[in-house]
Amino acid sequence: MLLPCPFHVFTGLNCPFCGGQRMIVALLHGQFAEAFWLNPGLAVGAPLVGAWWLWKRELSSTAALVILIVSIVWGVARNILGL
Repeated sequence: MLLPCPFHVFTGLNCPFCGGQRMIVALLHGQFAEAFWLNPGLAVGAPLVGAWWLWKRELSSTAALVILIVSIVWGVARNILGL
C-alpha cells in the first residue's frame, strides 16, 4: 500500500511529486512509459538533478532556487492541464 500525499489529501490538488511512488513502482517493474506518464516532470527532472549533483558534487543556492521554481511551475501546470 502506498502512502497518500498529504498536500493532495488537504487540498485536492496534485503536488509536483504526486504519482512519484507509483512511478517508482512502475520503474521497478520495467514499465518505463507508464512511469513517465505517472509524473513526467519528476521522471525528467530527477535524473537531471541527479546528474547535475554527480557532476558538480554540490547544489548551489542558485541551482536550488531554479529547482524550486521549476517544481512550483510544474505543480501549477499539472493542475491546470489535468496531468
